[in-house]
Amino acid sequence: MKQIAIISGKGGTGKTTVAAAFAELAEQMIVADCDVEAPNLHLVLAHRVKTETEYVGNQTACINTALCTQCKRCIEVCRYEAVSEKIQLGEGLQGEKVFPYIDSKRCEGCAACVYACPTQAIQLYPEATGKVFLSETNVGDFAHAELYLAADGSGKLVAEVRRLARDEARRQNKAVLIDGSPGIGCVVISTITGCQQVLVVTEPSQSGKHDLERVIKLTGHFKIPTQVIINKWDINPEVSQEIEAACSQLGVTVIGKIPFDSMVPKAIALGHPITRYESPAAGALREIWAKISLELTDS
Repeated sequence: MKQIAIISGKGGTGKTTVAAAFAELAEQMIVADCDVEAPNLHLVLAHRVKTETEYVGNQTACINTALCTQCKRCIEVCRYEAVSEKIQLGEGLQGEKVFPYIDSKRCEGCAACVYACPTQAIQLYPEATGKVFLSETNVGDFAHAELYLAADGSGKLVAEVRRLARDEARRQNKAVLIDGSPGIGCVVISTITGCQQVLVVTEPSQSGKHDLERVIKLTGHFKIPTQVIINKWDINPEVSQEIEAACSQLGVTVIGKIPFDSMVPKAIALGHPITRYESPAAGALREIWAKISLELTDS
């Protein structure tokens, strides 16, 4: 089972456009959207949700006011300023009392307050941080997720999406195509770990070139074979040449270049992969996928 991840150094390079096109050209792969903080692959892959599971990926502290002696030790030890004083009605008590209050959005689940509490009035409780979906599309099953607003643990949610995709891939004897997040953070590391190939989509700008070099260093650290796609290369041919030269110095192949194409935003607005149309970008993507699929066949 081969796993291919499509990532980018920065947002807005066209990574999801490329992923949607490859998903349709591949016809039958397990597709996974691991950009759980801002997922949008589902917008261009017509799908029907088969299973929906709430994901518990974090723990948050909660105070039992019946046991609290208002010693304020929890306020003193919390490094995240998640604990404050708040007037609330204590359990089993009459009238208003000033008890410590834990803001679940600030709580990191570190348990410092749990250990500091002399009366064991504070405990950690599981907290749902998102939802995981398995959907069916005309190009195969699709694993995706959404992280709840202000929730933490996106890297762990990515790992859960990948686990779901791998399980389906093994069951159906298919490869996995992953649409990842931009950048080099923990969600990207969680996305590419264990992949056999990474495709990095970049754009011909100085920021695109700079962030591409950071991503290549990241994939190099994990020793994952990496190839680069330059999107909209013809809007700045000079920087595109600089990117190709930089990739050559870093020992990374530019597997293809996609021209600027006004049909791309029109296809996105219709919720379709660009490869459903005859256009310059679609033609370039078909040529790039032909090279990738040949490598898939050889592996």
